[in-house]
This record gives sequence, C-alpha cells and structure tokens, in this order.
Amino acid sequence: MKKLILILLAIFFSGIELSAQQISSGNSGSIYRSTGADRGGNLNQSTVFGPLADWSVELVVSEKSPSLAASQFLGPTHNGMGATGWGSFAAGAYNRASGAGAVAIGFHNAAGPLNSDESNIPTSLNPNTDNLGQFAVGYGTQATGHVAFSAGQATTASGYASTAIGNYTIASDYGSMVIGQYNSSGSSATSETTFSTSAPAFVIGNGTSGSLSDAFKVMFNGDTTISNDLTVSGDVVVSSDARLKANIVSLGSTLSKLLLIDGKSYVMKKDGKQKIGVLAQDIQEVFPELVTKDDNEMLAVNYQGLVPVLINALKEQDEKISKLEKLVEQLISEK
Repeated sequence: MKKLILILLAIFFSGIELSAQQISSGNSGSIYRSTGADRGGNLNQSTVFGPLADWSVELVVSEKSPSLAASQFLGPTHNGMGATGWGSFAAGAYNRASGAGAVAIGFHNAAGPLNSDESNIPTSLNPNTDNLGQFAVGYGTQATGHVAFSAGQATTASGYASTAIGNYTIASDYGSMVIGQYNSSGSSATSETTFSTSAPAFVIGNGTSGSLSDAFKVMFNGDTTISNDLTVSGDVVVSSDARLKANIVSLGSTLSKLLLIDGKSYVMKKDGKQKIGVLAQDIQEVFPELVTKDDNEMLAVNYQGLVPVLINALKEQDEKISKLEKLVEQLISEK
C-alpha cells in the first residue's frame, strides 16, 4: 500500500473553514474537503453528499440537500453532491460530477447521470452503458449525456456527445449543438444515443419561457431552416445535374394551373412587415410538390420550384401567341 500522504489546505469562504486531504485506499487516492459546517467531518454525508469516488477531487460547498437545492435554485435534483464519479472533479457550490472523469464547476451544476454514479473505470465506449467525460459549468446546467457539455444558465445536454450553451437551451440528440435560448428543435430527442439524419445537428434558439422557437436550424441530412430574412452577397447555386435525377418527364402544360394562383400583398403578423408573395394553401391545391410542412404544422413554399412552372407556362403562352400571329397574317393576306 502506498504511503499515506496528507495535504492540508486552509481556505476561508463565507466564514467556513475548508480543508482538503489526500486519502489512500489501495491505489485509489482521492482529494476531498473534510471539514466545514456542511461536512461535519463526515466524508459520505448521505443527506447532502454522495459517496466520494476513487481518484476524484471534491471541493464542493453545500449545506442543502439535493432536493432542497433543486427547489431553491435552477438545476436538477439528484442522488448527492460532490465528486461521485471515478476520476471526477467537482468544485464550487452545490455541484455534482457523477460521470467517470466528469467535471462540474460553478453553481448547482451536474455532470453525469443524476441518479447513479459511474464509480468504476469504463471498459468500453458503449453510450448505452457508460457515462464519462461530461462537463457542466455555469449556473443550473446539466450535462447528462455521454461526453456531453453544458454551459451558461439552466442548459441541458442529454444527447450522446451533445453541447448546450446559452440560456435554457436543450441538446437532446446525438452529436447535436444548441446555442441561444429556449430552443424548440432538439428540446425533445429524435435520437439520443445513435446518429440519425432525421435529428437536428445545430440549432440557434430564440424563444422565451412561454414560447419555444428557433432562429436557425440545420438537420444532419443537410436541411436548413431560417426563421427570418436571409441576405446573400453572392450567388445562390443549386445542384441540378441530370445525372442526379431519375424518372425525368416534362411538366407539360402548366398555364391553366398557374392561372389559379393569385399573387398577394400582405403584412406578416410577427413583425408587421409588408410582403409580396403567394399563399402556401393556394400552391398546395395545384402544385403540392412545392409545399412542405414543419414540426408546427406550418406550410412553406419552394419558390424556386415555381421557375420551371413559369418556364412551361411561358412556352405554352408563346405557342398560342404564335398561332394568333399566323392567323392574323392569314386574314390580312386574304383581303
């Protein structure tokens, strides 16, 4: 057994004397704060602190139980404060680091699972069984997903390798990143532990506590949604190579359908801006392929898709004009 090494640190914070000592149990050395009103000399004070894990560093101040702290501050309730994960680090006020190698610093944050402790060295990287490498910093944040990162205020990163930064953001999908505040997309999981092209990759939230919304969203399949105006300084180039397409047929006559669509002027309810365009419901009646629906059942129009419709209508109209011109010429020549 290694020689027991004792390190004493005297720190005065809000009138509470803190000390840290290195303990040894076989090869499982840990550093922890052993004194102070909240500790009471008890390393594993069950009402407040969870069991100190091997090779961890725990410098957390907490005179409140997890449930009491959760009722008074932002952030989750859990099984106990401190460094409860193997090789974890927890410091500051009311923090918990329960994943292997997890880090929790700041005020009332949790890095790792909330109701269990990764107290052993992980033997695999299976996201369904292991919890390691989480990092939570700020106030009321929680990084509960495998190798997840959360920062800011009341953010949650619960997806595998997810990142949540900002104010009340939630990143619940595998590999996703969310910034801003009160996001809608990604706030509930599409695929938490495995990669999915149906899940959001990057989201900028711009909602409020009573209304979740997004300013910008990119899906893993490449689909992108912008909630307001987009200004592009260069050209917008769209891939249209024939080699990428199958079942190619002409649209044929489109003029009669086009005449059923009426251009409109209108005011947007959200910002009062005057606009000119079409109504998605009108387009859906004649060209349903050009209309899509989002998660909130709101319709959107592929304006670019109207270009081939206009091309064919123009060709059809030109053909009719040409016939009329020939008829007029014929009538004139017969006089």
